[in-house]
Amino acid sequence: MVDSTLPILGRLLGAVLIVGGAALWGGCDTVPAPERTQRGPSVADLQVTPDRVHGSDLDDEQIVNSLAQVAVDVSARVADPDGTVERVVFVFEPSSNPRRTISGTLSAVEPPVYGGTLPLSVPLVDEVYTVRVFAVDDDSLSGNQVTGQFRFVPSDTSETTENALRMQVHRRPDDS
Repeated sequence: MVDSTLPILGRLLGAVLIVGGAALWGGCDTVPAPERTQRGPSVADLQVTPDRVHGSDLDDEQIVNSLAQVAVDVSARVADPDGTVERVVFVFEPSSNPRRTISGTLSAVEPPVYGGTLPLSVPLVDEVYTVRVFAVDDDSLSGNQVTGQFRFVPSDTSETTENALRMQVHRRPDDS
């Protein structure tokens, strides 16, 4: 004859563990972790020097295979209120073909100023380039981005065309 109390005790013990575990788990108060508001780094005071190069100002050795070899200095002031700046990124983008970008990082010149000289090879065409700079901190957060412009003007461009383009680039949407 088999003792029938063993399966009953097993079921009873299982029920006690389930109900008791739920009561213990539900009865414990959990203290939420203090909220930490993380803020990304801020970038300000972007400088792009020179902001314009005219083809007639270049020496013959600065023109190689229909490309102008120019150096552009880029600098910005960067701060992270709650951490450390890990890297400062620049993107140099032609307005006619935004997929042909040049990007890299700027070095700490004299913190909080980051900068560098970009050796560029730009086509000998009238082109406006957008320069974007943003920073990433030690929490992998990025903050705002600042933008500036650089323009290459080929030697054969007249001042009339140059002024018309400048008016077009700087025109407000409500101007007609």
